[in-house]
Amino acid sequence: MSGIMRKISRILIRAAGVVALTVFLFVWCFLGWWPIPSFKGHFDACNDITHGRYRELAWGMPFGGADIYTRILRERYGIDFHYEDFCTASMTTRKYVAAYDEVSSIAIKNKFGRDVLKEAYDEAVKDWKLTHPINSVK
Repeated sequence: MSGIMRKISRILIRAAGVVALTVFLFVWCFLGWWPIPSFKGHFDACNDITHGRYRELAWGMPFGGADIYTRILRERYGIDFHYEDFCTASMTTRKYVAAYDEVSSIAIKNKFGRDVLKEAYDEAVKDWKLTHPINSVK
């Protein structure tokens, strides 16, 4: 009888392990704990900076003046601005963009000695408001 009980307890322990692993993977993948996009964002930004490419990424609805912002960054500073995805961006895309921009924004500030991203953004929004007075938010 004890041999049967040992076999049953081994089966139950293995089943509990499989259930625990399944729950862990579900939480990790579907609730946003998946670390790969963040690692890839950091890696890609470091790789681009090492090769002299400076970029800023974004996701979501383009703001008023995004085209002006893109032009200012490209013409004055040689920085590319790119939307990875729009309003329906997945959590994976959001994490990738956040990790990429975390690294690239620091490198851009170090290269130019000031926050050129904020300066370009402020100028682009100001120019856009001047050319689109009806649509401007006050």
